[in-house]
Amino acid sequence: MTFENKDYFSRHKYRKPEDYAVKSYVTPKIDFIAKTICLKNPSIKILDVGSGNGTFSFYFKEYTNNITCVDYSYNLLKNNPVNFKVLASAYDLPIRDGYFDIVFEANLLHHLDHPEEAIEEMLRCSSKYLIFIEPNKYNPLMYLFGLLVPSEKGMLFSDIKKWRTIIKSQNISIISSSITGMVSQQNTPSFMVPLLKFFDFNFLFGEYIILVCKKDEVKNEK
Repeated sequence: MTFENKDYFSRHKYRKPEDYAVKSYVTPKIDFIAKTICLKNPSIKILDVGSGNGTFSFYFKEYTNNITCVDYSYNLLKNNPVNFKVLASAYDLPIRDGYFDIVFEANLLHHLDHPEEAIEEMLRCSSKYLIFIEPNKYNPLMYLFGLLVPSEKGMLFSDIKKWRTIIKSQNISIISSSITGMVSQQNTPSFMVPLLKFFDFNFLFGEYIILVCKKDEVKNEK
């Protein structure tokens, strides 16, 4: 995996999920997802792949307690507030077929040499929905970050056309998408967050791509 560096991700100091900047980064994206699929269901089961220390899963807990987090970094998982945690690779998820209603990832795929293989595993574990959030290379700050940080160079190849092509090549339909935001959960200074929150709308140069998808075989399920 050319873009993966376990040592980098283990040593990097991450903000806690409840941090103001992290919350400002996460909540607009979950709000967008919730407009497309119903999250307000205490029985819904969510798998967060590449969950890290719980950036998104911390806020998914407001909707359901049935959350399982997967990451390959023990140091990140041990700080994740979710009860069910699995140390594993995205290429080999120890989950039975179709067990989760929603399989989710954020900022994982662009680190992988073979993201399509990770998507196949996510698809296998999902009974209905898959959600992908990835950086947008057309955002100048994201592109610069990819140039300067070797472990983030996958950002240089991350755009909505690429992810749509890979996703549509599998048994997945994209039902909602957006390019949005200017708040980065780790790099945006807190004092800049109030200003940057005004960019939480769909525009070409947003920092993040959101793709809400559904398995084709249940496409017409009611």
